[in-house]
Amino acid sequence: MQFLHVPPNHIISPMFPADSTLVDLLQHRATHQPQQLSYVFLTNGETEEITLSYQTLTEKVMAIAAQLQAMNLQNERALLLYAPGLDFVTAFLGCLAAGVGAVPVYPPQGKQPLSRLEAIAADAEAKIVLTTNNFLAKIKQYFSETARFTYLTTDSLDESLALQWKQPNINSKTLAFLQYTSGSTGNPKGVMVSHGNLLQNSANIYRGFKHNDNSRVVSWLPHYHDMGLIGGILQPLYGGFPVILMSPSSFIRKPIRWLRAISRYGATTSGGPNFAYKRCVETITPKQKAGLDLSSWKIAFTGAESISSETLDQFAEAFAPCGFRREAFYPCYGLAEATLFVTGKVLTKSELRSQNSEVREPNLIRVDSEALQQNRVVVTIDETVKTQKIVSCGQPTSDETVIIVDPETLLPCSPEKVGEIWVSGASVAQGYWQQKEITEATFKAYLADTKEGTFLRTGDLGFLHDGELFVTGRLKDVIIIRGHNYYPQDIELTVENSHPAIRPNNCVATSITHEEEEKLLIIAEIKRKFLQKLNLEETITKIRANISQNHGIQTDNIVLVKQGSIPKTSSGKIQRQACKQAYLEQNLPTIESLQVFKSSPHAPSNLIQWLRNYANEHINSRLMDERRCIPPHIVLDFGNQGLLGMQVPPEYGGLGLNHGETMKVIEQLGAIDTTLSLFVGLNNILGIRPLLQFGSQALKEELLPMLATGRELAAFALTEPSAGSNPQAITSSAMPLSSDKWVLNGTKIWSGSAAWAGVINVFVQQKDAQGKFQGISSFAVRRGTPGLKQGPEALTLGMRGMVQNTVYLNNVPVSASQQLGDPGEGMKVAQDAMMYGRLAIAAASVGGMKRCAQLWHRYSSRRQISTGRLLDNPLVLARLNGLTAAITTVETLVTSIAQLLDQGQEVPIEAYTVCKMAAPEFYWQAADNLVQFLGGRGYIETNIAPQILRDARVLRIFEGPTETLTAFLGSRLIYQPKGLKRLLRDTLGVPEIYEQLQQTVEQIQYYRKSPFTEATKTKHWTAMLCGEVAMWGVLLAVLQAKAIATPLESLDRAIAWTKEHFQQKIAQGFIKTPDELVISSANKTTELIADYETAIGDIEQTLAGEDRELDELLRKQKNGEIREYSAVKKIERAEKPLSEEDWEKRGVIEDWLKNWLGKKLNLSPQTIDPKRAFADYGIDSVMAVELAQDLQEWLGHTQELEASLAWNFPNIKSLAKYLTTVASVAEDEAVEEILSMAEPEMMSAIKNASEEEIQTAISQEMAELESLLKGGYQR
Repeated sequence: MQFLHVPPNHIISPMFPADSTLVDLLQHRATHQPQQLSYVFLTNGETEEITLSYQTLTEKVMAIAAQLQAMNLQNERALLLYAPGLDFVTAFLGCLAAGVGAVPVYPPQGKQPLSRLEAIAADAEAKIVLTTNNFLAKIKQYFSETARFTYLTTDSLDESLALQWKQPNINSKTLAFLQYTSGSTGNPKGVMVSHGNLLQNSANIYRGFKHNDNSRVVSWLPHYHDMGLIGGILQPLYGGFPVILMSPSSFIRKPIRWLRAISRYGATTSGGPNFAYKRCVETITPKQKAGLDLSSWKIAFTGAESISSETLDQFAEAFAPCGFRREAFYPCYGLAEATLFVTGKVLTKSELRSQNSEVREPNLIRVDSEALQQNRVVVTIDETVKTQKIVSCGQPTSDETVIIVDPETLLPCSPEKVGEIWVSGASVAQGYWQQKEITEATFKAYLADTKEGTFLRTGDLGFLHDGELFVTGRLKDVIIIRGHNYYPQDIELTVENSHPAIRPNNCVATSITHEEEEKLLIIAEIKRKFLQKLNLEETITKIRANISQNHGIQTDNIVLVKQGSIPKTSSGKIQRQACKQAYLEQNLPTIESLQVFKSSPHAPSNLIQWLRNYANEHINSRLMDERRCIPPHIVLDFGNQGLLGMQVPPEYGGLGLNHGETMKVIEQLGAIDTTLSLFVGLNNILGIRPLLQFGSQALKEELLPMLATGRELAAFALTEPSAGSNPQAITSSAMPLSSDKWVLNGTKIWSGSAAWAGVINVFVQQKDAQGKFQGISSFAVRRGTPGLKQGPEALTLGMRGMVQNTVYLNNVPVSASQQLGDPGEGMKVAQDAMMYGRLAIAAASVGGMKRCAQLWHRYSSRRQISTGRLLDNPLVLARLNGLTAAITTVETLVTSIAQLLDQGQEVPIEAYTVCKMAAPEFYWQAADNLVQFLGGRGYIETNIAPQILRDARVLRIFEGPTETLTAFLGSRLIYQPKGLKRLLRDTLGVPEIYEQLQQTVEQIQYYRKSPFTEATKTKHWTAMLCGEVAMWGVLLAVLQAKAIATPLESLDRAIAWTKEHFQQKIAQGFIKTPDELVISSANKTTELIADYETAIGDIEQTLAGEDRELDELLRKQKNGEIREYSAVKKIERAEKPLSEEDWEKRGVIEDWLKNWLGKKLNLSPQTIDPKRAFADYGIDSVMAVELAQDLQEWLGHTQELEASLAWNFPNIKSLAKYLTTVASVAEDEAVEEILSMAEPEMMSAIKNASEEEIQTAISQEMAELESLLKGGYQR
């Protein structure tokens, strides 16, 4: 067990009893040291001084406190908004003297967001803002007019008010201030620090630093940060010695100012984070060093971020001529939750007095790097082992106890293990303000075995060695790749050293999940002076190569950003998690990037803005509708903008958008024109997605560049005259000609864009030579292939600008290279595309609904009726507000699913089903209401609304009619509830809704009397009822999950609206509908309708319409029926590949290496340069082993190849040359087999299902629910 507690020895006793306060301390100083200098502030960072004695300080503090007491603010919170200076010091102490909780916050600068300031003010429930006169007007602009603050300018108070001050009713447990840590903007965490915490921690610092009456402090650290406030302002007050303060910006602009202040005032204590020392080394010139005397500097503390031994070495060497001694370095560890100070370098009295080299330098050890990645500590001096240096952070004072604990098991770690640092003692703060659950989890931890506690869980990782603490990183920042732990600060240092253009201390190493695997992400700032002349590709290559060589990790994403882009805390610490989030949301000002996967090279915002501008000037929806055609300029322009290949990787010419971005673009298209949204969606999803997800590498390289840029379009042919969306009824077939060649025969109908397409994804029954069914298969068929014929166009109600036509397959030859997915498993391809298509339809519906709301509001706000403005009519307001709630609901559903997909999580079929059920129905209602409330204008074609209504109507049918899907969802809930259970309980975290759904199902089945006597119809009817309830349950769950993460008023409104619908649907499940009361049998119904013939006749119009046929005398031949082809002409096999003698061995091996590397790195083999090293492409140690193994197998080499093969040769070409001398290249067929790289792994759980499962799921959903309902399933 790693346990560290230092017994009290040679420790200075605290000067005040345990129940004292900071107010007692201030009064003590004013009484015993009234004229002594307490604070000096350098207004220009150099010589201009403002000073305060203890007496003057106390008078100013008591005046402020008296004013706050007069305003009855004791036990309230006050926001302190000050520029650096002594006004802050007096205001902070004034709050404490009045019993008011101080909340120090630095005013936003420049274009910094105000959201965090507003969030802190709201969380703290601050009643007053303290500031200065020259800041007041500016500060009032920070807050909205609704903010109920009182403002007090403390620099203009009459100091005679001090006489009215009264001793507040406070003690050591009273809240002194709230220290807001660097949490998220939406959820700030205020650490509650008491007077007792401050006094105890001040005593610990006093003892640890061996301060005395002759100590002097210089501090540039931020006043509102724990290190600057407690270490720089309160520690000198505690010790009774002066401090010289300056603004942080004074140091940042000219670091020499810090050292000159130390030299001028003979400071004994000063310090800062690691970057401060590094900045001095990099910016202070030899000329500036002249005259510096740093010999008085005894304690050069460093902490708050990772401590670099290299930085300490560089600083000590650079300033040794100025009298600085390396022994002065005082590494320490602390955190706001422990007030500030926890551990520091142990000093003896003899060391402190000594001026020679015998004084102990900071302790430093070397540990085995690979062992550390596995949380093991192996101290070594073996130079042949890869090691890293870690600087000790010393020991705790007598008040503190430090232990190392396994963060998962909560058991103490053995000495050779890395674990979480836990702390206990009187300095540990009281918890987080008004956050009980987080406080319990963080501040009240117990050991699992002994139940010893309570401890503070710091979230930091480290270990104890020889009684000293070594910190290795943050628990939440650790990068875990293939089971090994990598500390971001180590990788960030490697990145900084890769190129002089990279800004020191401005790099982020983190990880993001892709396909359930952690991948490395690097974000680095580039110095401004390098922007114009920097070779960005070379810089990225060097970064990738350095990381590969030093850490053995493949770097998947490297992003270079502009200076000042990386988010930091108020104290200058890099916020890795915030930076990662900005990257994922495409909010980083990227200069250049290497992106192997997922994240988009193009933010969608520019594309969306282009669409809005383009729609205003170049799109006429009515003309498209009337002419039944999308104009060529739109198709060409969309192709040039990348809209037709949104998710195609950039190496194939696409935009590489992720799922969330793609849905935002489709939403925008839906707002412009529903037809265009479906046209673009069809090409991207039904056309390109099957190729992208299931096509071979060769097929992708052949087709994607053309499709992504719009040079050709793609279509999807599944539906047949007798097969709707039911794959079981497909009759189109693929008959074999040979082992890898077939001919296709059949007819497909209603295939969108097929007449315009250069590629059609066709689904057929694959049969063997005896005609035996082997499963449904899919093939990508090119335009111009013999036997592929375009049939007549269907004249549709809506979506008239987009062609829907028949496709004839008459002995169409295809080969294995055109097959999508495995033979007989084409329904996986169809299922994947159709599920994603449902998500896209929902996104387009959101855009359409928003457009309806805009038009409806615009009209009703202008239209006057007898009672006044139409918008003020109660029914209009009710319907319009219901529409806004529906929009929020569906939009949340779409964004939530897209986010899950971008995170690599599984999305069950039920979620896509709800998308398709809810969104088109809500859109249709919005369109119908728009037409209705426009009155007569709604029936006029030129007023947009009629076309919107017609276009919206088909969405209720596409990709499965609402009624069919409702029964399908209900049957899943009743008989196969696992998917919904996983979605609601595990993914969304709302198990109570799932439980309510299950209870409703049981009650409906038990109590609900069916109007049908047959069991099958009863089950079908029950499934319909349960499906409606399930849809609203899923919508409510998505909203509630989102509201927990992001509380918004719009979500609250949508939740209330959805919850009421949910409860009403549950109630309706037990009530007979009017239709049920009059249900008759099918025969009786037929008789009823047959009687109508007597009343109205049986009318069928036969008068000829327009003659569209070519004159018989002008035809090439007479029209005839499209006949079925029964004879199949065998197509000869292609000739065999070249024989081995025709191959140049070296070229073959080179090609193999390029293909292998391309597959592993998700790159096109054509982009692999054989003259570059493997390291340049970021190959890691695991991949190096795989390469050796795969090479050995391919070459047929009996002797094992070295695992380090990739590192032993300068480039790919030289390795190929070496292998040529030792390899025996395989025979023709083996070469052909291996050179055709394996297809990418299927991402989703759907793709891992068997063909039978897929076909069953679709048949259940689309057309054969009866078969499901007859048999049922075991729950």
